[in-house]
Amino acid sequence: MSSIINWMGGWPKDGLVSATDWEERVEAAAALTATERLGAIERKAEPHGEEKLKTQLAQGFLKERTGGNGSLLTMTNGADGSIAWIVGHLLVAGDTVLTERLTSRTALQIFRKAGMNVVAVAGDRRGLDPEALTTALYRHRPKLVYVAPSCTDPEGANWSPENKLACQERCQEAGVWLVTDDRQESLLYEPEGKRRPKRTEAGVLSIGQLPPGLIAGLRIGWIIGAPERRNTQSRQGQKGYTDKETAISELEQRALSRLIEELPLEPLHEMLRVQCRERMRRLTELLGQRGIPDMTWVEPRGGLHLWMNLPAGVDGEALLRGAWLKGLIFQPGAPYYAKDPRMNTIRITHAYADERQMKLGIERLAESVGEFTGRWSRS
Repeated sequence: MSSIINWMGGWPKDGLVSATDWEERVEAAAALTATERLGAIERKAEPHGEEKLKTQLAQGFLKERTGGNGSLLTMTNGADGSIAWIVGHLLVAGDTVLTERLTSRTALQIFRKAGMNVVAVAGDRRGLDPEALTTALYRHRPKLVYVAPSCTDPEGANWSPENKLACQERCQEAGVWLVTDDRQESLLYEPEGKRRPKRTEAGVLSIGQLPPGLIAGLRIGWIIGAPERRNTQSRQGQKGYTDKETAISELEQRALSRLIEELPLEPLHEMLRVQCRERMRRLTELLGQRGIPDMTWVEPRGGLHLWMNLPAGVDGEALLRGAWLKGLIFQPGAPYYAKDPRMNTIRITHAYADERQMKLGIERLAESVGEFTGRWSRS
């Protein structure tokens, strides 16, 4: 078999900070910590580790949302770890969660694994329909509403300001937690100039992470929200995800803190954002040139992925099996639907593909689709 082209997503093996560089930094943090514990050197008076890292992130990369207040941060092992933390602290099996019909596959998996009742609310690329949300809030009495208004997965849509505000206001009126998945917000392709601060309001928890591809081997996420509200409903003792499972190591936190002192994250993040935008532009350009009959896609506003509609009658799961034999893998679209899945959809992750992989991957995709539709030939 040819070498596999992986368009499934996940965490790349390398990043703007290389795997070797990051491993050396973690090893240095481990050596320093061990030396301090042995008393060979005197520990410096200034804080380090989690509290210092929270302050650095709050006053730098996350300043718009935290206002510089590190106490609003809870650190986790990626955005999926943040969702698991929320499930373990705020919900119990049988609770209802409202969400978009088309949403994060991993979020749906986490909610369902924990025994949540997931209910989809009507909406479109502008966001949840405010009236449908109001009806669902009072009909289902949910404990939590989970949405991704800044940059959705898988479509890469950015909700309208009106729908963002309406969703927040309706949840506040109903006394229901609003969890916004903002992990892809920092990868919007065209930031709207100097934006007003997006401080997280009472009753709202914003989850995020350092984007994959920024620092190789590091999966670090966070929850931003009012700690006094979180703690009043803590349910750590319930069966499910534990803090140990969702936490990141002390050594990684210390290594990241020292890296930020030497190399601020903002310039690296801007490089990654531009890279993602340009690779999306090039991929869609090549797809347009190839012209796979009856295949369309949704132009993303940001993020790592491209959401594609297959020709009628082509099942994404079945297409994956055929494409894998040709050396291409991607995500079938059905698991991204909270209800009534469209089977002829797929998600491809373009952010880590170079020019050669794009061209070869598109040819393999076209061949695989053609075998289902009878339109492909070797001529």
